[in-house]
Amino acid sequence: MEKHILLLLLGLSLLVSSLQALTCITCERFNSRGICERGEGCCQAQPGEKCASFITYKDGKVQYGSQKCADVCFSGTVENGGLTVRMNCCSHRSFCNKAHT
Repeated sequence: MEKHILLLLLGLSLLVSSLQALTCITCERFNSRGICERGEGCCQAQPGEKCASFITYKDGKVQYGSQKCADVCFSGTVENGGLTVRMNCCSHRSFCNKAHT
């Protein structure tokens, strides 16, 4: 009986360690060089959330961006006048929303 309890506890501990939370980079605003100017840190994504990054370009050059945990998120590009905003959502690994400027 004790062996069954030990096997059960071992199985539960392996399951819990495999369900670690998704950690995302946070930055309220980073500059064109990818340096966070305000709100640098990280967040733990809640159930249903993903890591998100938003980068604004003007004439093909990075102007600024932000990173966060987000419950409403889609990957894609939106153009408005001379500005382009690229949005990226990910959940395949922690810190997947690292900005690539």
